[in-house]
Amino acid sequence: QAVATDLAVEAGGASVAASAADDSLSKGGAFLLEPVVGPVFCREQFSVEQREIEVMVREFAGERILDHKDELATLNEELSLQLMREAAELGLAAIDIPEAYGGLELDKTTSALVVEALSAGGSASWAVTFAGHVGIGTLPIVFFGTEEQKAKYLPQLATVERLGAYALTEPGAGSDAANLKTTARPSEDGEAFILNGSKQYITNGSWAGLYIVFANLEGEGVTAFIVERESEGLSIGTEEHKMGIKGSSTVSVNLDDVRVPADNLLGKPGQGLPIALNTLNIGRCKLGAGDLGGCKMILKQATQYALERIQFGQPIAFFDAIRKKFADIVVRTYMLDSVIYRTLGQIDTRISALDTDDPQYAKQVMDALEEYAIEASISKILGSETMFWAADHGVQIYGGYGFSEEYPMAAAFRDCRIDRIFEGTNEINRMIVYGYYLKKALMEDLPLREAARAWQESPEEIDGPLSWEIRTLDVARRLTVKCLFEAISLYGQDLRNEQIVGEDLADLVVGYYGASSALNRVLQLDDKQRDGAVYRALTRLVAATYLEDAWRLFYRLRATLFARPGAAGDAASFDALLAELQLPFDPVPEVRVLTDDLFDRGAYRF
Repeated sequence: QAVATDLAVEAGGASVAASAADDSLSKGGAFLLEPVVGPVFCREQFSVEQREIEVMVREFAGERILDHKDELATLNEELSLQLMREAAELGLAAIDIPEAYGGLELDKTTSALVVEALSAGGSASWAVTFAGHVGIGTLPIVFFGTEEQKAKYLPQLATVERLGAYALTEPGAGSDAANLKTTARPSEDGEAFILNGSKQYITNGSWAGLYIVFANLEGEGVTAFIVERESEGLSIGTEEHKMGIKGSSTVSVNLDDVRVPADNLLGKPGQGLPIALNTLNIGRCKLGAGDLGGCKMILKQATQYALERIQFGQPIAFFDAIRKKFADIVVRTYMLDSVIYRTLGQIDTRISALDTDDPQYAKQVMDALEEYAIEASISKILGSETMFWAADHGVQIYGGYGFSEEYPMAAAFRDCRIDRIFEGTNEINRMIVYGYYLKKALMEDLPLREAARAWQESPEEIDGPLSWEIRTLDVARRLTVKCLFEAISLYGQDLRNEQIVGEDLADLVVGYYGASSALNRVLQLDDKQRDGAVYRALTRLVAATYLEDAWRLFYRLRATLFARPGAAGDAASFDALLAELQLPFDPVPEVRVLTDDLFDRGAYRF
């Protein structure tokens, strides 16, 4: 742990807040109502210490995990836990834990960066074990534990003396967390709670020494408890036979009159849902970071293969159909990278402004995480779907070899499929995106009505670098605001139940956040970098990729929202703005510029 401690001395103090100070008061979701151009935190602003931690983690992943990835895919408990303890010796299991309890107490950006870097180990199974432990298996105690609970359990979690697990899902309650059947009641002597029920699909379940269990407490509602493995009445089911991540433990956890000491009540009675759901917000960002690392790994592997595979007298990498696939992965990976660290920068900025000695600190941290629930859900959606996109393309680039388990793409394809289900399904996360805009608009937390009034105004003429991209994104932003406002006006609170329309709205928001994050990241580069052919190609293709996805959504929503009587004027204005979203360049040369750079380097460069 001393290795990471030395590197962390300044990284913890030099928060990313300093790099994103101008954004410190930004509200969650406000990016849709603000000018396209603005400061964003991004990878290029990492501190020296963060970069050193990233190098250290990549070295550990390459030297210890990569060499054992085949063994780690076979449900090898001994090896998995040995590597967990080795990671803990480097301080990697203690990053989110306060210093007072044996941790490093670093920012969320560094925590996610570790998850991303561990993907270099090539073992999704082990990465899931690690992420489940340091995230949802530990953070509820960090944020909501009493001093006694923290002093007892956090040092054990920091060293992986106990592996952590999170027990929320049940056979009849997955995304519907408020409908838990597991019950809790006070014991007759008042010194404990008695838990009964069954939890399903529990990551780390058979290896864990500590569980965060959620149950319906009599008269109070969903409540969280810290449950030790050795508790009488707690039993573990058989391992699930999963499609992917086969080397991670996933079991049911059964509770039969399990007596949990009253001191192990986590938070307050009835406070379980906020603990569960807000802990998931940071988990969604970390999952996106892990997917980001996976995308980069796939690019490296597929590039090397495509340059070596000769067909019709040349490497397959140089056929345009293959180039297009590589360009798509690079562009979407860059957008994902930009989204992950922009979001974490905002979260860290808000958290760094809090007083850790305030008795309400834990609640304020949870409020900060909830404030960026939209951005966290976008990170998860974009991360999981970009990774799946990359893995699917990877299989196709490998051709028949991609379908063989002897090559890396088959496992990548299987393993990443769970990410669209983890941390709340992507359908639920899309509901969070449009549901929070609905809530913020109705409560006037965001001035959506005011923004919608100006939607028809023509964007100002812009000169300088990336002027077309800025103007085009502003037009698309206005159209998105108009669609969102019209949907809320048309359906009101029933928009929650109009899931087809809601998902289209969410996808417009996801796409805009990704494209604008990538654009602003490029704008923050120095002139020489920004004006180079590779960055010009990248930025143009970011805009083209976003518009390709958005165009279909705008046309579908136009038919839904502007077909009613009296909407002809809005429909005409909508069409006029939509007509401005035309590409003024040929994207084919840009694809070749971007992929020539990729092939020269042999890996993702940004």
